[in-house]
Amino acid sequence: MSHFPDSIVTTWRKPFLGDTIHRDSSVSLVVIPRLDEDRSVTVLRTAADSHTAIAVLPDVVDRLESTGLFRSGPITEARVREALVAGGITLHGADNLYYLPAALRAGVTSERDREGVRLLSPADTEAFGEFESRATEQDLDDAQVGIDDWAAFGAFGPDGRLSSAGSMYPWGEGAVFADIGVLTLAEARGQGQGRAVVRAMMRHALSRGLEPQYRCQLDNVASVALAAASGLALFGTWEVPTPEDDPAEDDSR
Repeated sequence: MSHFPDSIVTTWRKPFLGDTIHRDSSVSLVVIPRLDEDRSVTVLRTAADSHTAIAVLPDVVDRLESTGLFRSGPITEARVREALVAGGITLHGADNLYYLPAALRAGVTSERDREGVRLLSPADTEAFGEFESRATEQDLDDAQVGIDDWAAFGAFGPDGRLSSAGSMYPWGEGAVFADIGVLTLAEARGQGQGRAVVRAMMRHALSRGLEPQYRCQLDNVASVALAAASGLALFGTWEVPTPEDDPAEDDSR
């Protein structure tokens, strides 16, 4: 994790600073009375060391105890996950977490936006609506791109129409990250437009003191490829309970 800026590493350590119930080289389980309200369980698997950190609220510890987790056998990630399910908590599908390595920041910030790529404004609302009308409902749901987000960027083709768009917003309390979503229309894929939009958004976030954050589901092959093409590196995977299993809703895009 050392090739990421310290602010990224520190921000992800904070949710796991609590009373340690168990820790070994592969998994840790900590109880934290003041986890964010939108999750009672937080699971982070860091790519650098393949370690899975699990933070839970005290009432979740009670549920885990009722399943016999602490009374029989070693505590492993698999057993904790089984105990969570037995205790009525189902984790939402994991997200990959991508960030810009420290060594690549200068290259991104010194780069100029690709021709046709720019910051969107309310004057682009009609063009954005036309762009949305050409996208599938599934793609719109997956990307969660909005022109009224904190910042939105788009790639315009020679015909003056948007072919790729992305947006971002400060993520979490005391935001360190700018969470990015991007959508490229099917007919415009493979031309580097999504990459150009992502890199423009990264520059914008960095210029405002935020670390660009790119999240996608593990099985989203196109998004994983776009992250790599944009210069982002995998920090780890993150999971929280599904909204119906948690006292409050999650904050997925």
